[in-house]
Amino acid sequence: MLALAKAPLSASQLVRQTDVGIKYLEQLLGMLKRGEIVYAYRGKSGGYILAREPRLITVGDMLGALDDGFDAPKCVWGVCDDVYCPNRNVLSKLNSDINKVLDSVTLLDMVNDYRNGCASFADMDIKL
Repeated sequence: MLALAKAPLSASQLVRQTDVGIKYLEQLLGMLKRGEIVYAYRGKSGGYILAREPRLITVGDMLGALDDGFDAPKCVWGVCDDVYCPNRNVLSKLNSDINKVLDSVTLLDMVNDYRNGCASFADMDIKL
């Protein structure tokens, strides 16, 4: 929603639009703020906006800010109890490739996918 908005959105606007509880949303916004994904402005015309352009924010950035990145099993990092772990190479490659995807897909890519999936913005119920 923030990537589509032309002005800061308040937490209450985001709650109405996303149907996410206010306490949970405030936790998410706090983590995104600490991760420098969003800025918060106080005052009558305050709210939340993206800290950078959507093309400069990756899914990896967002997951990192939310401390919810992809964590592979311990054997990927060489701390597996089984010295001859047959999964280590496959899981290591999988972990690396997943992180490459997360770091290559931007918020702008996600917005464009969203736009392409909709017949038109007139059909959408966005209350910005």
